[in-house]
Amino acid sequence: MSESEIIKVTSKGQVTIPSRFRKMLSLDKDSYLYVTRAGSMLVLKKVDELSPDEITTIFETIAEGEGVTREMLLEEVEKAREELMAERVVSS
Repeated sequence: MSESEIIKVTSKGQVTIPSRFRKMLSLDKDSYLYVTRAGSMLVLKKVDELSPDEITTIFETIAEGEGVTREMLLEEVEKAREELMAERVVSS
């Protein structure tokens, strides 16, 4: 079975991830994906599988020029991670 497929972009810019990929990656209607450009490709990754370093890099890029420090970002990342873990415990 091929690990690739052609999909269509709708008029609203939406795409549908084929069901076999959603199943393989355990994606459901409440999943969040991070998207980034790598040359002429888009790369998607589940947000809850991002490493702390990846999250920090994302936030540093967004915060650049806003006066937000790395330490402030790390604090916020830790808070978000704790909230996510608490939500998982409640929904289990």
